Amino acid sequence: MDNRRFFSFLIYFFAFTYIFNTFIAPKLFPPPPPEVAQEPADEDVLEVEEKIAEAGEAAPVDAPPVDDKPAVHPNKDVILGSLDPASGYFLQVQLTSLGAAIDSVQLTDPKFKELKDETQQVTVVGTNTTDDKTFTTAVKRIDDQLKKYKLTLENISWEVAESDADHATFTFESPDHKLRVTKTYQVVKTNGSPEELQQAFLDQPAGFTIQLDLTVTNLSAEPGSVTYELQGPVGIVLENSDHSRKYRDIKVEFEGDDDAVTLGGKAVEDLYTKHLKEGQESGIVMTESQVRTKLAQADAWTGSFRYVGIDVQFFAGLVAPLDERPVEEQLLDKWIERTYPVMIQKNTETLAKSDISFRMRSTLLDLAPSGAQGGADSVTHKFAFFVGPKRSVLLDPPPLEATQVLDYGWFGPVARVMHWILEKLYRMGLPYVFAIIGLTALVRGCMFPISRKQAIMAAKQKALAPRLAELKLKYGEDKEKFARAQMELWRKHGVNPLGGCLPAFIQLPVFIGLYTCLNSAVDLRLSKFLWIENLAAPDALASMPQLPFLGNEFNLLPCISVALFLVQQKMFMPPPTDDQTAMTQKMMNMMTIVMGVMFWHVPAGLCMYFICSSAWGIAERKLLGADKMSTELPTVVVKDPDAEPKRKPGFFGKLMDAVQEAQKKAEDAQKNAGKTPDKDNRPKGNNKKKNDKKNKYNKKKTDTDGGVKDENQ
Repeated sequence: MDNRRFFSFLIYFFAFTYIFNTFIAPKLFPPPPPEVAQEPADEDVLEVEEKIAEAGEAAPVDAPPVDDKPAVHPNKDVILGSLDPASGYFLQVQLTSLGAAIDSVQLTDPKFKELKDETQQVTVVGTNTTDDKTFTTAVKRIDDQLKKYKLTLENISWEVAESDADHATFTFESPDHKLRVTKTYQVVKTNGSPEELQQAFLDQPAGFTIQLDLTVTNLSAEPGSVTYELQGPVGIVLENSDHSRKYRDIKVEFEGDDDAVTLGGKAVEDLYTKHLKEGQESGIVMTESQVRTKLAQADAWTGSFRYVGIDVQFFAGLVAPLDERPVEEQLLDKWIERTYPVMIQKNTETLAKSDISFRMRSTLLDLAPSGAQGGADSVTHKFAFFVGPKRSVLLDPPPLEATQVLDYGWFGPVARVMHWILEKLYRMGLPYVFAIIGLTALVRGCMFPISRKQAIMAAKQKALAPRLAELKLKYGEDKEKFARAQMELWRKHGVNPLGGCLPAFIQLPVFIGLYTCLNSAVDLRLSKFLWIENLAAPDALASMPQLPFLGNEFNLLPCISVALFLVQQKMFMPPPTDDQTAMTQKMMNMMTIVMGVMFWHVPAGLCMYFICSSAWGIAERKLLGADKMSTELPTVVVKDPDAEPKRKPGFFGKLMDAVQEAQKKAEDAQKNAGKTPDKDNRPKGNNKKKNDKKNKYNKKKTDTDGGVKDENQ
C-alpha cells in the first residue's frame, strides 16, 4: 500500500513539475524580449517604379545606361483553383506579380472555415501583416543591377506571361538582358461526383499540392554561373493561440543519415539575439539583412532535405524538391546548398508565437552560352508545395514522407493506431464527439482485464487497511516484525503491493497516445456538440471576470473532469491509517485540483475523453462489485512472525526477506562494533548469551531432579 502511494505520488509530482515548467512558468515569468536592430525602411516600391516610368529616356546621371534600365510591369493578381467544392479544386491560390510570389492559399473543403468568421474559408498561407511573400526569389546577379533603383527581384513586378485556372507563368529579364528567370505555378483539378470529391478531400494529397517550376536561363553568348535564394512559406495560420500549446515550428527531414530538425519561434529569436550580441561586442549595430547573412553562414542546414516546412496544430505548409534522380545522386549533387531559419515577425509578448520561416539557397548553377545544344543554357528546379490539413494519409506518401510533422512523441505507434481508429469511426458517419466516446469505450474495453485486476487489488488493500493498523499498534516501533507481519497478511489474501501500480504504468502509453492523437486530430476543429462550438478549443460555456491564467471564459468540462477524478480517487484509494497517509492523500487531492486548473485550456474534445474514461472507470468499479468483495474478505488471524511456520515465499517475498536479512546483519554488525572477538572469531557477548542459556538449562534440570546439588558433588 505504501509503495502504491509512493508511485502515485511520483506520477503526480513529475506530471505537475512538467506542466508547471512548460506552461505556467513561461506565462507568469516571461523572459524580457531582446531589442532587435531594425533595417532602415526603403522607399515605397510603387513610388520607385513610378519614378522610373516617368523618367522615360532621360535616365538619372548616376544610373546605368538606358538599355540597363529594368522593365516596368504593372502589378497583377492571378487566381488559381477555386473555393467552390464542386469545382474539383482543393485550393484557391492567389498569386501576385510583385516578386512572382504566392500571396495567400485558402482551402476549399467546406469543413475548413475561419474560426472567427465561419462564412469564410480558412487561409492557411499568407496571414502575415508584413510585406514578405511565399516563394519570392533572389538572384544576386540581378539584384546587383536593381540595387541602384532601390529595388530587388523580390519586390519588383514580374511579367505575367500566361495564366489560366490551372497554372500561371511569370518571367523577369535582367536589366542587362543576359539572364531570365521564369516561375510557373500549377494546381491539380480532380474530377468526380460530389461524394467522390468529398472522399478525395480526405485522402488525395495531390489536390493540396502546388507545383513550382523555377527556371534560370542564360541569354548571353558567354557561359556563366548563378545562384538563387527562395523564400519559404510565410504567414502560416496560427489559431486558438491562447489555448493551444502548439505554435509555428520549422520541420526538416533529410535524405541520408542526418537527424530531423524541429525549430520553434523562441529558438529562432535566440539565434537572432546571439548574432546581435556578437555584433554589439564588436561595436556593430547589425541590420536585419546582416543578421540573415550570419544565419546563412553559421546556422544553416546543409543536408539534402526530403522536405522542409512550417506546421501548426492542424495545418502545414511543406516544400519538397521534385528530384527524380536516385537518392545517392541527390546527396552528391544537391539542388539546395543550404537552408536557414528567418524571423518574419516577432511576437514580443510570447516569442513562441512569432511568425517564422526559412530561406533556401541553391548550389552554384553553371549555364552554357545561349542556344547551346541539349538546353544546357538553362536549369530548372521543381518543387512540390503541400498546403493542407495534417493527416497521415496525406503526409506519408512521397515526395514528402513527412513522418515528423504528425509528432506523436514517445508513444508514436500507439497514437497512430488511436488516430486511425478515430478517423475510421468518424468516416462511418459518427459525429466526432461520439467517435471519441466510441474510441474511449473500445480502449477501456481492451484494457478491462488489467483494470479488473487493478480494481480487485485496490479493494483488497482497502479492506486490509484496518488490520494493518492493528498490526502497527501491536508491534509499535519494531518495523522489522511489522513488515514481516504485513507481508504475511498480504500473502494470505493474495495481495501484490505492486499490483495496483503496474496496470497504471501499462496504461500510460495508451493514455499519452490518446492524448496526442486527440490533440492533433484536424477533424476535431469546429466540430460542435451541445453548447460546444469547437471541440478543438475549451467549451467556453459562459463569460466571467478576467482571472490570471484562467482568462475570462468559464469552462464547464474541466470542472466535471476534476470532480470525476476526485470521485475515482476516493473510490480507489484505501482509507488513511495514520497521519502520514492522511497527509499524502490530501496532497494528492490538491494536486488533482491543480491538474484541473491545467485542464482549463485543454480542448473540449480531450476533456470529453477524460470524462468518458473516468465515468467508465467508476461504472466498471461498481459493476465488478469490488467494494462488496472487499467487505467479504475472510477473517485471517496473523500470528507472531517468529512463531508462524515458514512457507515457500514468492519472488516479492524473497525480495523482502533479503532486505530484512541485510538490515538485520547491518544492525548486528553495528551492535558488535568495538567488541574484541575470542579465539573462535565470535564476539564475547554472544558466548556470554550462550553461557547464560546453558546455566538456566542446568538449573532447570537440577530443579526437576529434586533439588540443588553441591557443585563439588
